[in-house]
Amino acid sequence: MNSSQSGSGLQDRLAELERKVAALESASTSGTMSGTTPADPEAPAVNGSASGSPTAGDDTFWALNGLIDHLGEEGGVTYTGHTTPPGADAPVSWQVGLDSASLGDLSFAEAAPTLAALGNPVRLELLQAIYEGASTVAELGRDERFGTTGQIYHHVNALAGAGWLENSRRGHWRVPAQKIIPLLTLVLIGTR
Repeated sequence: MNSSQSGSGLQDRLAELERKVAALESASTSGTMSGTTPADPEAPAVNGSASGSPTAGDDTFWALNGLIDHLGEEGGVTYTGHTTPPGADAPVSWQVGLDSASLGDLSFAEAAPTLAALGNPVRLELLQAIYEGASTVAELGRDERFGTTGQIYHHVNALAGAGWLENSRRGHWRVPAQKIIPLLTLVLIGTR
């Protein structure tokens, strides 16, 4: 590399650094979550680089920085959570992830049955009611949003068949502990 090429590279890196600083300043002064701007609340969080890597030391991306520290620049996808569900005595913790190389082995179509079970607003409301403490079809039947007892059983059985509900004891339904964080993650994705 000759000196004019290295000087050009340095100028490009300096311009990129200035852009990162401006984006971070904009994100911190806007007072919005995850670096989005008020002009576009649906915009992805500013990650500090055109290459997609977050800025080191940026607390906005503490989880993302941890992922990169753990998996390297090739990265991957993970979701994690730690929460105490309503009425629970103890928190639930969950983490699932794949490195980038393993993501190529996924078949998106395999997710269809699990996701399809959630593709109905009544089922999502039922899941929320059960997550919040209702456990029997009789309790759910007191809420007219859920329809008839037969309709409730239909929805509950579809959710159970997809793994979103389990029969904890005869006639009492709950969201399995291993599905709480995935469910909350999907709801978060759908509402943010």
